[in-house]
Amino acid sequence: MKYLPFFFLLVIACQAPAEDNSQQAITEAEKQIAKDLIQGAFDDLWAGVDSTKISSYHTNDFIILENGEVWDNDRIKEYMSGQLAKEDRAKRTNKMEYISIDKYGESMQIAYKNFAEFHRADTLAGKAQWLESALAIKTEKGWRLKMMHSTWVPNRK
Repeated sequence: MKYLPFFFLLVIACQAPAEDNSQQAITEAEKQIAKDLIQGAFDDLWAGVDSTKISSYHTNDFIILENGEVWDNDRIKEYMSGQLAKEDRAKRTNKMEYISIDKYGESMQIAYKNFAEFHRADTLAGKAQWLESALAIKTEKGWRLKMMHSTWVPNRK
């Protein structure tokens, strides 16, 4: 009986704090952080093909589900190396149309349409569109993308 209070104290101390995973109000500043994170990742990584900036946008365990394939940061670096080896690589620009940005605790869920144009010199070489979503989490280094999902949208006439 003399150990009973100690037992209850131990049980209370070992309980994990409850996380609030319900949707929370999001400020305009937080929405802008999410937009800047997405746009910056596409400008620096996918258009700029700069693998040195991956850690500025992605967590170490980042994955993207890209048209049925799972890519991690290493796979993205491989892709970038291949792109940089192409002498006639088209210049890519991306424009996002945001569908929703929601906050859940220390994470944000972002849904958007991504419209890309590819130029060689002053000529439009092609266009593409994707429907995408991303999960951003708050880290000690700031907001980073933990996961993305990308589905190519075929040209519809």
